[in-house]
Amino acid sequence: MYRKAIRPRERMKAYVLVKVVTGREREVVDSFQSIAALKEIHFLFGEFDYLLTLDVPDTTALALLVSRRIRKVAGVERTATLIEAPI
Repeated sequence: MYRKAIRPRERMKAYVLVKVVTGREREVVDSFQSIAALKEIHFLFGEFDYLLTLDVPDTTALALLVSRRIRKVAGVERTATLIEAPI
């Protein structure tokens, strides 16, 4: 049995895991505060330091935000991006 098709959201939610250079955590998180698409920031223990929740219109906007804004913040060592998918 198949479920009815779900209308696509007008916007999409994405999650960005951020690894920060040791000692730059406060500086980096302060830089993220000006990102309009940022909905939540969570500090993590483990391989990554922050989990960002983003609300963007499409994958093009997401790619530009991650590559031109988030990765350009001084102290960001690397990122991993996850896109929410409907089930």
